[in-house]
Amino acid sequence: MQSIQQPKRFDYFQLLILSAIWGSSFLAIDVAIKNMSPFILAYGRIGFATLFLLFVVYYKKLPFPRDKNVWIILTIAGVINNAIPFFLISWGQQFINGSTAAIMLSTGPFVALVSSHFITNDEKFSLFKLLSVVLGFGGVFVLVGGDIASQNIDAVYGEIAVFCATLGYIGSGLLIRKIAHLNTIVCSTSMLLIATLFMTPFLFSEDLYRVHFTYISVFLVLYLAIVPTAIASLFRVKMVQRVGVQFMSQVAYLIPIFAIFWTWLFFSKIPSANAVIALILILSGLFIRRIKSDDRL
Repeated sequence: MQSIQQPKRFDYFQLLILSAIWGSSFLAIDVAIKNMSPFILAYGRIGFATLFLLFVVYYKKLPFPRDKNVWIILTIAGVINNAIPFFLISWGQQFINGSTAAIMLSTGPFVALVSSHFITNDEKFSLFKLLSVVLGFGGVFVLVGGDIASQNIDAVYGEIAVFCATLGYIGSGLLIRKIAHLNTIVCSTSMLLIATLFMTPFLFSEDLYRVHFTYISVFLVLYLAIVPTAIASLFRVKMVQRVGVQFMSQVAYLIPIFAIFWTWLFFSKIPSANAVIALILILSGLFIRRIKSDDRL
């Protein structure tokens, strides 16, 4: 497995751009899910993203891998990184808004921290890193704790679905590290292609006649496919291969901030007091995470 590099300023800039893009995807799903089922939305997003990247691969004349072991990793990663998470997030957003869904993804760094500590040799965590994750998770708890306390079962189900999607992202991130030698475009295209093939048989169980294909819903599906899925996937794979899954997992801290910002910008919805407290905790976690320490756990 290739050793990770120390993040540079450009990596932090890319992290912000990815967070802004993925934050906008939750807003797009909020609108699109009103006119189509979670599966159709997820399938359309993955399918069009696959076509877009296949065109890029063909244009650049890039070869697909021939190694059987590489394809095994790509197959697993495609299912747990694209097919299942995209469906779970769309399904979950039937019951929770995009901001809450984005905030649930903030549990990702905690899972990444623990799993990377035991699975990899170069991403051990310190007391400072552990404290940062606790603060980040505390921010999530502040926002979603209301639904748990009020026993809003549908909202809890939606939050659990998004959390399960987070587990898929973290697991796939660790797998992608094992194929760091693979071309970024080929890697992303292969995973999305596998996800499309995996989901296609389930398409026949959908009642396509009940789907309302409005102009705005079609536009949003295409946006979700090309920008937050295809293009962002290229950046994500490259960053995981270069700077590791723990650094990449920090998008989970930033995505909720951008999701709330986009919601305010387009829908004029001001964050609640709980959201403000959560943001403070999350930003505090980000700051503490950057403190270097040699105290390994």
